[in-house]
Amino acid sequence: MTLSPVENFGAALRVIDDAWTLSSANSFLGENKVPPARLPDIGMAAVAERAATGRALLDRIAAIDVESLPHDLPLTLEIARRTAERWSREEGWYWLAFDPLGAGFYAMFAPTAYCAGFFLNSFRAPLQAYPFLTPGDGDRYTALVRDYGRIVRQMLERTEGQAERGIHMPRVQLEQAVPLIENFRAAAAATLTPDRDRLGAVDADRLLAQVERAIAEDVIPAFDAFAAFLKRDDYAAKAPESVGLSQYPGGAELYAALVPLHTTLDLSPDEVHATGLARMADIQAQMRALLDEVGFEGSPAEYLRRLKDDPKWRASGAEAVGAVFERYIDRIAPHIDATFNFKPKADHGVAALPEALTASMTFGYYSPPTPTDALGRYNFNAPNLSQGPLNHIGALNYHELVPGHHFHLATQDENETLHPLRRKSFINAFNEGWAEYAATLAGEMGMYPEPEERFGRLMMDAFLTSRLVVDTGMNAFGWPLEKARDYMRENAFMPETEIRSETLRYSCDIPGQALAYKLGDTVIHNAREKMRAALGNRFDIRDFHDAVLKPGALPLPMVERQVDEQTQRIAAS
Repeated sequence: MTLSPVENFGAALRVIDDAWTLSSANSFLGENKVPPARLPDIGMAAVAERAATGRALLDRIAAIDVESLPHDLPLTLEIARRTAERWSREEGWYWLAFDPLGAGFYAMFAPTAYCAGFFLNSFRAPLQAYPFLTPGDGDRYTALVRDYGRIVRQMLERTEGQAERGIHMPRVQLEQAVPLIENFRAAAAATLTPDRDRLGAVDADRLLAQVERAIAEDVIPAFDAFAAFLKRDDYAAKAPESVGLSQYPGGAELYAALVPLHTTLDLSPDEVHATGLARMADIQAQMRALLDEVGFEGSPAEYLRRLKDDPKWRASGAEAVGAVFERYIDRIAPHIDATFNFKPKADHGVAALPEALTASMTFGYYSPPTPTDALGRYNFNAPNLSQGPLNHIGALNYHELVPGHHFHLATQDENETLHPLRRKSFINAFNEGWAEYAATLAGEMGMYPEPEERFGRLMMDAFLTSRLVVDTGMNAFGWPLEKARDYMRENAFMPETEIRSETLRYSCDIPGQALAYKLGDTVIHNAREKMRAALGNRFDIRDFHDAVLKPGALPLPMVERQVDEQTQRIAAS
């Protein structure tokens, strides 16, 4: 049946609203709601229900005439379609890879840094800022504490279900999984117990006793059961020495589907692998040219070792490393207005990564502003960064904060002209592609004036480019872990600790996610140069950045389309 224009418009709006309602309920991280009614359900039954909803939404979208929709409604409908398509696959993927964050980050195993580590840590700030405004808030908060225990049990149930299906965690990841779970157990009371001085309208003694009981009855036993299962001799005996998704039944097919999901591009693992090798050769040539320019006759690795011995490029401890980030934050601030019209209102800064994550997370992660914390913050791994030279911190800072992740995530969330589905959307290829484009842009803006800093930018480029090779190598082509680590030792210029944690991230944690960075930035950069060539002296980089940032995160082909349309408008004016 053909819909009338009014019916077609209404059908599109209803689909978008329904997609947002389910998305916000499923993604605690994405919604940032305070106070939360409950924590996300990551069990198989909830995933099956969501998959059925996704299929139903896809059927409804198929009946809509997208071409006749006004304004940018087709963009929002496309986000709804991609969200529904992702949900529709989750039931079939669940035992090989699941998405507890609800953001499209498919994790192989639950007790890993970027799954349980990131997921459980995402509850810390909202729970610690929970408002106790009425007497009933104490009971609701206690229910959330018990809900936290339920999430830990669901992660254990999935791990048990994987074992029943012959899907065992690789030995090298299992060795990190137990201490990760035990660290979260040790921190549970501090994380979940509210400070007495902010309990407001509730009976403080009663609430603290309830929370203590909930932690003792639900949370601690859940962590203990999880750790005990991972320590069982019969489970450890079946842990494979090999890594990568393709070693499991259906894993090769799933990885081939994760490549376009994370990159939004029609690429195969073979094509990504070849792109990585070609890019790495180009980076090596750039490094050699830079060393020749400064008169250094040794290899890039030898140049890096020299920097490691130079106190100018070293810092130790959270305060000193944080001061290095602050230096780069201050350096770029006076130059933003000349490069951007569209800027975030929220401020930004840095903080040390929680101790529970320092052993298993390489650099850290960016946390966007929330209703209870207006600061966008990069949480950095001080112990890891203290081990080597910090000539790459400028590149890392501009990737994570301004004009990188903080810029696009904060402007998107603040843009009230966008539907909430768009304001909270997370498109990996766009998010990481923009952040890498931003790190390169910072160099064009003169933010790496010293050769050591330019070498640091090339180091980051090499590190992220190596992901294209080793992620596909381990997950599609059966590379052993040591082959991947040897490739990174030769090409990525990262300390051994970071190489070890990163290779686990790709092969045991969130396969395919790391492909987005260097593929996404290429698409964005090429779109800019196409616009520059078309407009000549009428090109203004601020117009390009408006075209990319104002619509929020979009699949890369749609970003290209937005830039083309902006180019046409300027050319016609």
